[in-house]
Amino acid sequence: MVERSVTYLNNIKLDSLKGFGEKRYSSLKKSNLSSIADLLRFFPKKHIDRSKIKKIVEINDSDIDKEVTMIGNISKVSVFTTRSRLRITTLSISDNSGNVKAKWFGPQYIESRFKEGDDVALSGKPDIKKTGSIEFKNPTIEKFADIEELNETGSLIPIYPKIDGISSAVIRKALKEVLQIVNSPKDEFLPGIKDVIPQKILQKYSKISRTESFQAIHFPKNIKEYNLAKDRLALDEFLYLRSIFENLKSEFKNKNKGPIYKFNDIDINNFISELPFKLTNSQINSYQEILEDLTNTFPMKRLLQGDVGSGKTVVAAIAVYAVVKSGFQVAFMAPTEVLAEQHLKSISEFLKYSDIDIYFLSSSVKDRDNVLESISTGKPGLYIGTHALIQEKVLFSNLGLVIIDEQQRFGVDQRKKLITDSDIVPDQLVMTATPIPRTTALSIYGDLDISSINELPPGRKEIISYLFNGLKGDSNLVFDKCKEHLNQNSQIFVVCPYIDESENSDIQAAEIVYKEYKEKFEDKNVALLHGKMHYEEKEKIMNDMTEYKIDILVSTVVIEVGIDIPNASLMVIESAERFGLNQLHQLRGRVGRGEKQSECIFHITKKKSLSTISEDGKKRLEAIVELSDGFKLSEIDLEIRGEGKVTGKNQSGRSDLKIADLRYDYNLLLESKKIHEEINGTDESIEIFQEAKLLFPNYFAAEGTT
Repeated sequence: MVERSVTYLNNIKLDSLKGFGEKRYSSLKKSNLSSIADLLRFFPKKHIDRSKIKKIVEINDSDIDKEVTMIGNISKVSVFTTRSRLRITTLSISDNSGNVKAKWFGPQYIESRFKEGDDVALSGKPDIKKTGSIEFKNPTIEKFADIEELNETGSLIPIYPKIDGISSAVIRKALKEVLQIVNSPKDEFLPGIKDVIPQKILQKYSKISRTESFQAIHFPKNIKEYNLAKDRLALDEFLYLRSIFENLKSEFKNKNKGPIYKFNDIDINNFISELPFKLTNSQINSYQEILEDLTNTFPMKRLLQGDVGSGKTVVAAIAVYAVVKSGFQVAFMAPTEVLAEQHLKSISEFLKYSDIDIYFLSSSVKDRDNVLESISTGKPGLYIGTHALIQEKVLFSNLGLVIIDEQQRFGVDQRKKLITDSDIVPDQLVMTATPIPRTTALSIYGDLDISSINELPPGRKEIISYLFNGLKGDSNLVFDKCKEHLNQNSQIFVVCPYIDESENSDIQAAEIVYKEYKEKFEDKNVALLHGKMHYEEKEKIMNDMTEYKIDILVSTVVIEVGIDIPNASLMVIESAERFGLNQLHQLRGRVGRGEKQSECIFHITKKKSLSTISEDGKKRLEAIVELSDGFKLSEIDLEIRGEGKVTGKNQSGRSDLKIADLRYDYNLLLESKKIHEEINGTDESIEIFQEAKLLFPNYFAAEGTT
């Protein structure tokens, strides 16, 4: 005899349960619930505590506004219709200590469903009259023959996410039936659900069994039991992730051969010695990890993350040097032309003594045919560009390394194209300036190794941050700050959330702010930049900014990443409460790139103040003014937004976490790593991977494409 496995339960469809006809089954399927396994993993969003059952005589003034559960017998049923035709059904209920009345206004099912002599459980808020009599209005009520039958009262009642046409009560009833079946022996099955974690491991880490956890997550006897269940089921989810990513990594390494390079330590050290500055320890560690990966026989898949201005590009330049010197091509792809040109400028400076050919490819490049010919003939060199690098006519024949900057801005298919157009599987280096909380990194980039640059280059001055309200006095202070910087011949960025003023919104629009600054600073050159402009127009504005022809640039968030203007020393962010925390940090990083002391003003929407904006907006602004560390800010951002928005399907393209919470479950994440290492290679680890493929399908939809 064997226990029922999750795989077995996944093959039993919900229409096999009593009360789940075609209509209900159709509604369940729309919510991705089709099997018994799906139902067991349809976790409650909360529980209502109706576990404290009181005798009628024990109900007193201290229970007003609290939910009370009592058990009794119906002694009388009466119905009264008012002049306005409102039906009021009253049940008189008694136990051996006293009597209460329960009233329902409107619903007719009470009078038809309950009759004198029924044993019932009642939950609701008592109304105690001056005479001492007790009355309940519209309480929850159910009949029972045995207290174990109670579904709506007398315990911690699970409340489930909304499904059209199906109440939480129906879900509860179905789950009670399912758990009763799986906990009973039948034919070749033992009672219980097969566990994938060995008993000795469960004991070592003080975890309850899988059977207990499914029972207690839905119908806990108390909060402690619920927390033990949640812990165990969240651990399982992290184990699924570990299993998926370890298998993906292993499969990728076994299936694919990477390029073989010919570089040595002397060449690399000579290149680094010619750089115009000394590398930080983080940069040294990162480039060493990358070069070590490049020496493997299988392709590299690595994420290089670092704060704004931490020096990721020079680390990438070292990898470029090693690969091109070995006779291969490097494709460096950025999401926008402005950012691609910024990389071209920076890397050209780093590689100026190395005799490496550098090419640029975008939709507006004039000598496009020459660049395409160099690509197709396999000419070694660095090819920097935008989406133009993955057009149909672009065929790399000697690609050794792919570098993708801000990869979250590219679609899966776009990233994959660079990799699959070549017979050799090139090494992959993904860069991001949005530091990822350590917990989230597993969920989004779990199949990549991670290098982090967590310190700024020496001599870089910290940006001073201010928070100003949107009231008139504070707005004048913003203009005063602008005058200070303009008097030092510095340039200023002013960033707004949207281009046009919306009828229903108080968000300051870039065009209105532009007019305002133009009037305030008549003797200065004020320009406007937004995403709806033609490329040539945007390009001219950015060139004018670079050449100091513009004093104040009013812009939308098109300047969020990559623009490097060393002479810009003030950033003003209008309607700052409307931006995400990471976005605010990215925008602030557009200044502070030169020798001047830079400042950033977070300016709340006009006529608003810190006390009048949302709680989340307040938390974001307080955090951004106090902290400059992007890694700490990303942790706070995760706490504010919740992990669903970080790893949800819209953002990362693949999240199947149902109960693990990346904000609070870091210790479980660490435990999952230890447990995975302890059971690696066992039958249990194989079974975990099989379940992971079944329960986490989204992680396989984009396999091998990051």
